[in-house]
Amino acid sequence: MVFKIYCSKCGEKLPEGTKFCPKCGTPVKLEATAETVVERFERDPYLQDHWIKRAIAYIIDSIIVGAAATILFAIILFPVFIGNPFAFVNVLSFPFAMGLIYILYFPIAETMHGATIGKRLLGLKVVTKTGGKPSFGQAFIRNISKIHQVLLLLDLIGGLITSTDLHQKYTDRIANTTVT
Repeated sequence: MVFKIYCSKCGEKLPEGTKFCPKCGTPVKLEATAETVVERFERDPYLQDHWIKRAIAYIIDSIIVGAAATILFAIILFPVFIGNPFAFVNVLSFPFAMGLIYILYFPIAETMHGATIGKRLLGLKVVTKTGGKPSFGQAFIRNISKIHQVLLLLDLIGGLITSTDLHQKYTDRIANTTVT
């Protein structure tokens, strides 16, 4: 259970001693609530919207990375397929190839532009906890779990279960970054 104070109108997490919500201006009721992550998601439409946007951005970026991986895979492996009936086994390495492209595409885009194409389309941005642009090292750390979908799922669940900031995956906490 997490003990936090939230705005009764918009659900914004409030700093200690706040008399008015900095987001919507509603007077603060000084009562703390204890809730689970699931209860917070059920009650907070802004948090739901944030994660829906992140999921859609990830799908957009996955389509881009998938197209790039398909083209690269075809260029590199097409000569191998000719005259080799067992070359289809190499197709099994496609998810690994996509994972490698993920951990290059995401950190480069986030370091150079503050966001990937998918995030930019949805108005999201990766920032450090101090509000700056992430370094390549920070962006690499926060995206390393994208090398495989199971690792990404564990990263997401781990972050939501152990973090006080429900906008972060576990690797975001390690990299000191968040998505706004």
